[in-house]
Amino acid sequence: MKDDVSQLFTPPKKEKLHESIVAQIKSLIQSKRLDIGDKLPSERDLAKSFQVSRVVIRESLRSLEQSGLIEIRAGSNGGAYISFNLHKPLFDAAFNLYGGGKEGLKYFLEARHAIECFTVRLAAEKVTSQGLETLRKINANLLRDIGDKSKLRENNGAFHVAVAEMSGNPLLVLMMRSLLQILDVVLPKSVQSDKYVRDTYERHEAIIKAMEEKAFDRCEELMAIDLEHTVKLRLPEEKE
Repeated sequence: MKDDVSQLFTPPKKEKLHESIVAQIKSLIQSKRLDIGDKLPSERDLAKSFQVSRVVIRESLRSLEQSGLIEIRAGSNGGAYISFNLHKPLFDAAFNLYGGGKEGLKYFLEARHAIECFTVRLAAEKVTSQGLETLRKINANLLRDIGDKSKLRENNGAFHVAVAEMSGNPLLVLMMRSLLQILDVVLPKSVQSDKYVRDTYERHEAIIKAMEEKAFDRCEELMAIDLEHTVKLRLPEEKE
């Protein structure tokens, strides 16, 4: 936590209370005067610092939360914490489409296919030896946690996000995180066999090798094959 955060705030103009407060906190985050993990003062203290009602503060915090810039936590250590979940608005919009019945699961799978096959080619163009080693370490977690199938999606997702990050395009990372979160919500949790986990590990290793060899078409082909196995998570009884 930085020095007295309350000293960083100034009372907003009355005609735009909510917008002004949100803009100030966004500016403090962007300037790194508030870092990820920092806890904002309580609603009461924020209301005092900004010289507004707690209703206005709640509205401001709700807006920041919807933007993915803060996380509201409950419990004894609850409160508003600075976060950087910028994919949240995209996730909310896409999930609302799914929840409203306007789009089916296949459209999200198609979107992921399009995004990831392009992303892996871009990542292969830019990846370094250090980046390849990072991918191997992340992929190794699949075998390390093979006895805990609840971590399969987490470890698998970490690999795909890492590939997106190596593309150097933050918008691709944002879209990748959003799609993974959507699929994690809408697909039932399933317990895959050890063989499935090992096969996933081997598919990822093949992708890493193709990236190392700068075999761009092969990267896309292997990523497409890996993504086809996502449908195996649709029903718990579909196991290998």
